[in-house]
Amino acid sequence: MARVGIAVGAVILAGIGLACAVHTWVPRAEAAPSGPPVAAAPGSTPILVELFTSEGCSSCPPADTVATRLGHTQPVAGARVIVLAHHVDYWDRLGWTDPWSSSAAAARQRAYAPLKSGSYTPQAVIDGRAEMVGSRGPAIELAIANAVKEAHVAVTIEVVPIANEKSAFDVTVKPGAVPPDTDVVLAVVQDRGRVAVPRGENSGQTLDHTAIARSLTTVSAGAKTRVTVPAATNAPDGTSFSVVAFVQERTSRKILGSNAAPLGK
Repeated sequence: MARVGIAVGAVILAGIGLACAVHTWVPRAEAAPSGPPVAAAPGSTPILVELFTSEGCSSCPPADTVATRLGHTQPVAGARVIVLAHHVDYWDRLGWTDPWSSSAAAARQRAYAPLKSGSYTPQAVIDGRAEMVGSRGPAIELAIANAVKEAHVAVTIEVVPIANEKSAFDVTVKPGAVPPDTDVVLAVVQDRGRVAVPRGENSGQTLDHTAIARSLTTVSAGAKTRVTVPAATNAPDGTSFSVVAFVQERTSRKILGSNAAPLGK
């Protein structure tokens, strides 16, 4: 079975339900960003960019580079880009198990059915409002710019360290007024990772990743949630952890507001 578009298609591997974006055009190569991260301008609207990716998919490394650049350089005026990378598990059976893969990531991708695009990798979902192939940097930036024009609620995150607990925090998410048909979601994020892949479609490559979702939990607005930072996985040069919080409509899947905050110094 195949699904083919004019510029970009997705091949679905029959019998096992895997999909990996196949480009009929040559995307612009992007180098990994260098130098210190750029802060978004004060007053910028947070926009959540979710990347569904896998180390088992050969089309995904360019998308991981795009995601890193978006978070590192903040290229869209008026937007504070918050990246959240979900590593799906449906490529694991083809020779290499992504160390961050989970069935929960694949289930979250399927929950974007209202976008009527199906599940494939790499897929970028912008504020729950638009989706596209995750390596199409300019198109993602345009979608971010369009999302900035929509109304958003403010989301405040309070992080309080727990005394005598090096890796434990109380996190409180306080959104503005939102409709009843919404969820408040809290993600614990490993900010970077690096893996030398020995098998599968990316065999022989060393892959860099950003904003890796280590957990995703629905929480109560205004209530304290105890967060324990997990052990860093595949971070030979070190990493930090952060939390991303967002408010999402259950039916439409639109993100109504988001924010991010570091865990620890």
